[in-house]
Amino acid sequence: MTRVSTFAANQNALMDLMKAQKSLFDAQKQLTTGKLATDLKGVGHQAETLSATRAALQRAQSYEQAAVRTEARLETQDIAMGQMAEAITDLRLAVTSKDGDYTMHQVREAFYKVSNALNMQHAGTYIFGGTRTDIAPVETNDIDDLIPMGTASEAFVNNDRRPQVQLDQNLTIDTGMLASDVGGEVFDSFKRIADFNAGANGPFDRPLSAPQETFLNGEIENVITALDNLNTKIGENGAAQANVETMKNSQSDRQTFLQQMLSGLEDVDMAEAATRFQQAQTALDVSAKTFSSLSQVSLLQYLR
Repeated sequence: MTRVSTFAANQNALMDLMKAQKSLFDAQKQLTTGKLATDLKGVGHQAETLSATRAALQRAQSYEQAAVRTEARLETQDIAMGQMAEAITDLRLAVTSKDGDYTMHQVREAFYKVSNALNMQHAGTYIFGGTRTDIAPVETNDIDDLIPMGTASEAFVNNDRRPQVQLDQNLTIDTGMLASDVGGEVFDSFKRIADFNAGANGPFDRPLSAPQETFLNGEIENVITALDNLNTKIGENGAAQANVETMKNSQSDRQTFLQQMLSGLEDVDMAEAATRFQQAQTALDVSAKTFSSLSQVSLLQYLR
């Protein structure tokens, strides 16, 4: 009977010792990692909530990164349209000049600047090319190339699809404008001027002839309209920038909230973890001493 009781006691003491070792190991791991557990099994019934929160955090991070990239693209787009506005302003001044040589010099310079702006790139892609990235949206930077074309629209090779970006689960916005939309009106003016200069009443003289002056006076309104419409597009781009910034900040705030949720689900209270570690250390010491004492029990002491 004594042997059976001793064996049972030894087994119980061994189990207690093993539990104490595991408790100490778990407490030590929590202190080291700062986490309640290193896998979903360790958080029990909260595993589904934890997994969903992590997925939501990843989506928010992805949306914020998309917003940052979009901000940079819209900023480049704003710079390009600003350069166009300056060139069209120069064109407006040029068509009011009485010096034909100066007029055509300035017109050619304005065309060159507008073409370069429409062919501006960001991150290796043409910002006004639509979703087409293999070729510049404007095929020429020489105004004389417009003369043989039936219409100025033939100078544009962008496609009709605007790039889009998803900034939230239910929000997708257009992020790009098309060269044919942004530059179409001013290119029409460029072609009319180039055609007139190459036609029967050209080239423009110093001073201007009566037909030349009449033509340029009539073209001023077209140039002003093109500039006004471009400024409208600049305003639309600015509104898009404000919208993207708002969404970026919203996704950043969402990440902060989700990270706090994750912390509550998986981060350990370090003070509590330290207390548990000390308790586990004490329990292990007691279990080890108990097991050691029982392991030394012998019938000899009872037979003496």
